[in-house]
Amino acid sequence: MSATYPLDGAICDGVATADYDPFFPTTPEDELDALAMCRICPAQVPCLAYAMETGQMFGIWGGKTQRQLRRLIRAHGGPPRRRVAPSHGNASKTHCAYGHPYDPANTYYTPTGERRCRACRRVRVAHARRLARMARRGEH
Repeated sequence: MSATYPLDGAICDGVATADYDPFFPTTPEDELDALAMCRICPAQVPCLAYAMETGQMFGIWGGKTQRQLRRLIRAHGGPPRRRVAPSHGNASKTHCAYGHPYDPANTYYTPTGERRCRACRRVRVAHARRLARMARRGEH
């Protein structure tokens, strides 16, 4: 975290190395270490604010686990949308290519900020599952 967003007095500043970065944990112990540091960190509030503003979907920020952070970001409207010029062909689209509306119930945003249609995803997943079942049975 310190390389991309240094905060004065942040406990995490200089903690991460190439071999050890508890803020992007690979074990439950690393996650507990990071959360323990966050609990006593004076920069916890601005760190969480930065993570929310920039849509940080990975790692531990401001004393929140990755799962908690993703829930918070979704509850506040999803990750920040990319700034697209009004003249861009996709900027004013209100429906996906198959006619489904881009409304809050049918729209999700990828970690990169791209807008996606939930209805189309459900169709793609159902199709992939059908193909997988057919392959297991030996049907073509």
